[in-house]
Amino acid sequence: MRMLRLSIGIFFVLLLSQRCYLLQANEIEKSKILYFTHEPGTYHRYTPQLAIFRQLAKRAGWELTVMTGDHESQIKKLHAPDYGKQFDAIVYNFCFAGSRDTEAAANLIAQTRENGVPALLIHCAMHSWWPTFKSGTPGSLGPDYQGKGKADAKLVTEWRLTHDERPFPVWGDFTGVASTTHGPSQPITMHRVGEHAATSRFPKKFLTGNTELYNNLYTLDEVVPLIRGVQGNETAIVMWACPQGKAEVIGLTVGHDVNDWTQKPYQDLLVDSVNYLAAKYRTPPADRSAERSDSQR
Repeated sequence: MRMLRLSIGIFFVLLLSQRCYLLQANEIEKSKILYFTHEPGTYHRYTPQLAIFRQLAKRAGWELTVMTGDHESQIKKLHAPDYGKQFDAIVYNFCFAGSRDTEAAANLIAQTRENGVPALLIHCAMHSWWPTFKSGTPGSLGPDYQGKGKADAKLVTEWRLTHDERPFPVWGDFTGVASTTHGPSQPITMHRVGEHAATSRFPKKFLTGNTELYNNLYTLDEVVPLIRGVQGNETAIVMWACPQGKAEVIGLTVGHDVNDWTQKPYQDLLVDSVNYLAAKYRTPPADRSAERSDSQR
């Protein structure tokens, strides 16, 4: 009888342990991810890229939310306060190069720096809001600015008339590695640098198909290079991590061509980057529920 009771006790302990494991695994699988893009794209094929990302999200077990629409309407959506707060990570795949909408840029930046939601920035996300760091004049951001961005002086003046001391959104300072141009559509040899969770499955060396190598206009001191790319005589950091306020960003400039997205090593970079960011900065479920309750009051 005692042996029977002991066996039953062990059975229930094992059953409970398995249930706890499954609950923990289920929690890990259900990372809440926001994918922000616009369609169809002028120079980029964002629709098939989104389709591939949906497949990756399904295999990864994420709870995926997609925000998409035409170019201008998507920029306006970035004005919504705290749009990213309920997510564990945000993936930005867009191209807003000439945008002068500093409100959109500032609010996007705030999701990471202030709300603590990490972000993965893909390809042309680096070539966005150029007037805030590329197409201006040195000194336009004032004597207190110690960075390397060159903002449009008129844009800075307009910002300060309505925002007092709130920092001007220098997009290149948010991406960590600022970029303003790219090379020809030719293969890039990607070299993994060091060890990082976001590149854990990426080979030490990988040759892409025809794609674009983005330049490095300037790089913040806090940037941690993850992958360097070589195209002909040109070399640049093509993937990196950079702390930003309460969280961090990962930048990945490769990804112009849909062919990039079909390659398993590239897909592994996307999945592992998102998993790394989501796990590191995940909002506990109880806190997330409290935030939703507060927002409904």
